[in-house]
Amino acid sequence: MRQNKAKKDERPPSAKHFGPWDKIAPYAVVSLVSVVFGLAVLAVLVWQADKLTALGLTGYVYYVVLVLLGLAVAVVLFKVCHSYAHYRGEQLGGILELGGPIVGFALVVIGGFVLVPPNSQTFPLTVYVHGEAGRQDMVVKNTGIVILDLGGDRRLEPIGDRGQAVFPAIPSQYRRQPVPVSVEARGFELANPGAQPRLEGSSLYVAVKRLAGRIAGHVQDEAGKSIPDAVVSVAGMSGKTDASGYFELSVPGDRIMPELSVQVDAAGYATWRSMVVPGANDLTAILKR
Repeated sequence: MRQNKAKKDERPPSAKHFGPWDKIAPYAVVSLVSVVFGLAVLAVLVWQADKLTALGLTGYVYYVVLVLLGLAVAVVLFKVCHSYAHYRGEQLGGILELGGPIVGFALVVIGGFVLVPPNSQTFPLTVYVHGEAGRQDMVVKNTGIVILDLGGDRRLEPIGDRGQAVFPAIPSQYRRQPVPVSVEARGFELANPGAQPRLEGSSLYVAVKRLAGRIAGHVQDEAGKSIPDAVVSVAGMSGKTDASGYFELSVPGDRIMPELSVQVDAAGYATWRSMVVPGANDLTAILKR
């Protein structure tokens, strides 16, 4: 008995102090490092969202977080907490056995893929077209289209009854990025052509203005002779004919109407008046003495 006791006391000093913490310490460190890196990646995903989105890396970063957190879960559950899980199956003619940590890791990662739907990499966008008076100035309804140029992908959607054009699936890399937007609607043009608004949220407001109207023609007498220096007045504007009796006026969009009254005056002739359509063919004003 004394000999056995002596043998027990002959253990190395380091072995006498070997406890539970010594067994789980490596796994706890791995778990802690994984969690810290996972939180760091999440912080990058939140604070550098613009840069990651511009590079199209948001999905990849999410998967990195899944892997790190899956590793942390596997280590904590099955090495620190001594939980257990086991899977055994026949694959490719052999036997596949997966221990507890592998199962936990796979559940977290695969679950992350399943819980995030494939269309999470896109977002809906509604573009509202309005006039220069403000967002409530719905000058374009049920006519025209809105065009978005997403790199080499051009998207076209019709304008609805509230001046809206709905784009159901914009790739996430264009969120908070400047995108060329144009509007094609009869009689209107962009108020700020060349502007590239940022896609900050789920809606975008684009201002349009009426196109300027052109009114041109010739002034002559009853014999067909051109009348120079005749005064042509329309929509509060006026101009004179040249040596050949020709005139051309550009009416601002805010003064455009379906028809405008044109008046022509020349010394020695009676005043000529007529209703004209802006942008129509050149008119001929025949003045009488």
